[in-house]
Amino acid sequence: METKNEQLLKVAEVELSYKTTIKAKDRIKINDANDVYTLSKQLLGNSMEHHEEVYLIMLNNSMKVLGVSQVSKGGTNQTIVDPKIILQLSILSNASKVILIHNHPSGGLKPSWQDDNLTKTINKIMTLLEIPLIDHVIVTAEGYYSYCDKDRIDILNKTVSTSKNSSPFIDLNNISWANSHNINQ
Repeated sequence: METKNEQLLKVAEVELSYKTTIKAKDRIKINDANDVYTLSKQLLGNSMEHHEEVYLIMLNNSMKVLGVSQVSKGGTNQTIVDPKIILQLSILSNASKVILIHNHPSGGLKPSWQDDNLTKTINKIMTLLEIPLIDHVIVTAEGYYSYCDKDRIDILNKTVSTSKNSSPFIDLNNISWANSHNINQ
């Protein structure tokens, strides 16, 4: 019969790893929502108009893609996203920034209240980790809707300026006055 101490030693081992075969210099760079759309067409392929899928793009400070992962796959008009999966992937990849992508098989580009709610929820969580959600891009076979491009920064992050000249694709930390005016803090 096992003692209590022997039973306590029987625990699952958790191993976290991030492995890549892509050299840093060969990683693709995301410059804008159009780049995200191009990548999403590759990821979704023939399923673009079939069922909903959600992907997370994990980026480094230079906006280079560390990795892409499917975080949800659903039915024809909905899917469920578990924020814990997004957290896990973001931390595991050591991401500095993230972008959500999901498709609307119906072809409609207008975000639903569920899309807005998901974006707000993920943004709140990622803000705590200091890993900004810089965009959520809804894609169809005919085009895309970018929360960033549509000035929906209010949904993404209320601390970022909503002027027409601001963009989360610009690293404000590299602009000298941004640091003196507490931008992104």
